[in-house]
Amino acid sequence: MGFRQKSEQKKLLIIRIDEIGDYMLWRNFLNEITSAPAYRSYEIHFTGNKSWKSIFETFDADSVQKSFWIDKIKFKKDLRYRYRFLRMIYRQGYDTIINPTFSRDKRYDDSIVKAASAKHRIGMTANTESVQPYELGYDRNLYTRLFHHAEKPLFEFFRNKLFTSFVTGIESAVEDTRVPTSLLTPFKGLPEKYVVLFPGSRSASRIWPTGHFVLAASYLFKTQGYTMVVCGSSGDRTYTDAFCKAYTYPVIDLTGKTTLVEMLSILHRATLLLSVDTGSVHLAAAVGCPVVGVFNGSQYQRFAPYPSALAPHFFACYPDHIEKELTDASIVRSKYEFVIAEPYANVSAEKVIKAIDIFLGK
Repeated sequence: MGFRQKSEQKKLLIIRIDEIGDYMLWRNFLNEITSAPAYRSYEIHFTGNKSWKSIFETFDADSVQKSFWIDKIKFKKDLRYRYRFLRMIYRQGYDTIINPTFSRDKRYDDSIVKAASAKHRIGMTANTESVQPYELGYDRNLYTRLFHHAEKPLFEFFRNKLFTSFVTGIESAVEDTRVPTSLLTPFKGLPEKYVVLFPGSRSASRIWPTGHFVLAASYLFKTQGYTMVVCGSSGDRTYTDAFCKAYTYPVIDLTGKTTLVEMLSILHRATLLLSVDTGSVHLAAAVGCPVVGVFNGSQYQRFAPYPSALAPHFFACYPDHIEKELTDASIVRSKYEFVIAEPYANVSAEKVIKAIDIFLGK
C-alpha cells in the first residue's frame, strides 16, 4: 500500500464504526482512553461511522487530534473506496490500534485493524454472532492483546467499562451514558407537553404494527393530552406516514427533518419516548428521557433493558411467553444471547399501555 508516514511522536488509532446505539453506550469512555497516562504522549486519531459524525463533533471531537469517517455502505460495495480508505489508514504509520467493539466484523473494523499494521493491536475476544462457522479463526494473531470477559449476559455499557480499565490500567470512573445537555440548543416549535414516537426501523423484522402505535398514542392523548411528535430518518417514511394517516389526534411529523443532535434536544424535553428497538432508546437514555420500548428478547440484557442505575425510567415490553422465559437465567444464556426471530407484533398494545400507566404512576 505504499509508503508509511514517519513521525517521532507515536500514533494511536481508535476504531468505532458500528451503529449509533453502540456509540452512545461507549462514547463516555473515549476521553478516559485518550487521557490515560499510557497514551498522553501519543498523537491520537479516531475512525468513526459517518452516520453519527454530528454527535462526535458536538461532544467528543476535543478528545482526539484527527478523525476519519467511513461510509459503511460504500466501504462494503465500492472496492475503490475501500482500498483508498485502507491505504490511507496504513500510511498513517500507527504504533497502536484499539478496537473496543465486542461484535467485531472481519469485513469492517477488523479489516481496518489488519490494514493499519500497527505494532500493538488491542481488542476484545470477539462475539461470534456475526461470524459464520467457516470463518471461525480468521482473526488468529490479528490482535496482540485481547480482553476476555466470560460473564453473559452483560449490559454493553459495563463491558465497555471493563474494557476501558483493561486498556488504560486504571479503574474506569464513568458512571452513565449521559451527554452534557448544556451543549444542546432547544428545538423550536414544539408544544409544552409531548411524547416522541419512533415507529420505524432500518430492519423490517423490528416493526411494531401501526395499529398498536395508534392505540398507545391515542391513550396518551385521551388520558394526558400529549401531542405526538413523530421522528425517524427519511428511510422510516413508510412507517411514519402510516401512523400519521391513521392517527386522529394532534401530531407533529419531524420525519427526516432532524439531525441526531437535534434529536437529543427533542428527547431531552419530551415526557416520554415510545419506540421499537432502535438507536432512539439509547439517545433517550443519554438525555434522561423515559422510555417505553418494544422488544422481542433478542440480545437480552446486552442492550436492553437498561439497568436502573443508568436509566431509572426504562420500560422494556416483551411478548408474554418470552417474558416468562426471561426469568430463567439458563434459558436466557442458551436462547437469548443472540438475535431471535420473534415478531415484535407479539407485544400487545395493551401491554405497552400498562407500562405507560406504570410510568405515569397509575
